[in-house]
Amino acid sequence: MLLEKLPAHVLRDVFGFLSAGDVARAACACKTFKQVARSESLWRKLLSEKLGSQASIVLPKTLPNERYPHGDMVVEPAWKEMFQFWMNPGPNSYSWMEHAKGEELENRGKFAARYLHRCTAIGDGNKILLFGGQGSGADFFNDLHLLDLRKKSLQLEQLDAAGDPPFPRCSGTLTAVSVTGIPGSEVVALFGGSQGFFEGFSNSLCILQGDENVSISDAASQHKGLTWREPLVVAADPEDGVPDARWGHSAVSWNGKLVLFGGSNTQHCFNDTWVLDVGLNPREPESRRLLATWKKLKLGNDARPPSRAGQTVSLVGDALYVFGGCHISDVFNDLWRLDLGVRVPTWERLDVAGTPPAPRVGHAAVVLGDRIVFSGGRGSPTAGASGTYATADQGLATMQGLTFFEGGFAMLDISRGTWMPIQHPNRNNHVYLRGEDDGAVDMEDAAMEDEVWEHRTGHVMVPAKDGLLVIGGLAYNGEFQNDVQHIRVF
Repeated sequence: MLLEKLPAHVLRDVFGFLSAGDVARAACACKTFKQVARSESLWRKLLSEKLGSQASIVLPKTLPNERYPHGDMVVEPAWKEMFQFWMNPGPNSYSWMEHAKGEELENRGKFAARYLHRCTAIGDGNKILLFGGQGSGADFFNDLHLLDLRKKSLQLEQLDAAGDPPFPRCSGTLTAVSVTGIPGSEVVALFGGSQGFFEGFSNSLCILQGDENVSISDAASQHKGLTWREPLVVAADPEDGVPDARWGHSAVSWNGKLVLFGGSNTQHCFNDTWVLDVGLNPREPESRRLLATWKKLKLGNDARPPSRAGQTVSLVGDALYVFGGCHISDVFNDLWRLDLGVRVPTWERLDVAGTPPAPRVGHAAVVLGDRIVFSGGRGSPTAGASGTYATADQGLATMQGLTFFEGGFAMLDISRGTWMPIQHPNRNNHVYLRGEDDGAVDMEDAAMEDEVWEHRTGHVMVPAKDGLLVIGGLAYNGEFQNDVQHIRVF
């Protein structure tokens, strides 16, 4: 039986195993293959594979006709057009989301303006927990908020948790991890941080848990059943001990474990890598107190990133990617990779094609499939690097000698090994929403606030419907932010 004689739905399944390039080549073979290659579901599947686990969060269920118009045999299928857009976006392809599109960004629960707060996704990735940060007047926070991406009206909802709350802090890490020995379990680990550079640093570890038989995701949604607990902390190797007190470090969740890199305190700047395993406590089997075991990662050679803080660490597959950060007055834009999937990991400095972003610290990063998207931060503009920054006549413009970079988005394409051109989102008809300390929302003229939210540092960024959300941060004019900005990618 000839392949082209197979039913269309079978051919679509077969084509689903091909790459986009192979689909395009197969379409040239015959009319039947050409028709199958025009399947909307096929191109949606190919795009979803590119975006990985984030596809269910960021991809819309249907496409807006004005951006990806459907057509007849002459016009490309809409999902194929979106695939091509993702692979090779044109200049200014992203846009600040218009309020008229139905995305009502609200702020509830007294989420005070702040920066250097932290966040982590829980459950299926559609719920975001935010913790801590620093506000004006040297205010430090230890409040906990939930952002549920599934809701049509996005709200920052304050959560209450039982137990002894962690001390107020900024620049720690908040990471969702599994409990070894309990399949499907999830807790959130809060590590380190500080109340300012001269106020001391912490290496304390706090665990946020759901009540027994209640997942942390369900407990957050129900606004009850959350508890902060201190685990029993031990070292896998007594000679290595546990990580020193620090801030400005980074952490990701890998195979249910926390992987920690870098950071600094008043005495040291670090480039060490640690793995934290959270499991049941055999010493207290009847209690809910967990056992947290720190293990310093043994590396295969002496190569490693220079010591730094304020960098981003992103996990793509089994590989860590470290970008940027600073060590005293040295600000970096180097890129390093550590493959955790091998028996003896080794650091490798990457020399990728394209123009790298300018050196920076305090930026944000988010993974979308095989790409890492970076935004904001402060740094030192250099020749041969890309980035637009605030000039001396704009507010503070510089702080501690470092300039503020604007709201452009740099993208690292991992699969193709290249930096893509920076995206500067279109701001036409954008409606700016700012959450006040009392939970109210004011809608202001975008032009009046244009330069405020473009340049920021210490913010967080997460995947969301149609694109990304940027939350909070410190603007170049010295104002702390508590806004939620929606950037439309798709």
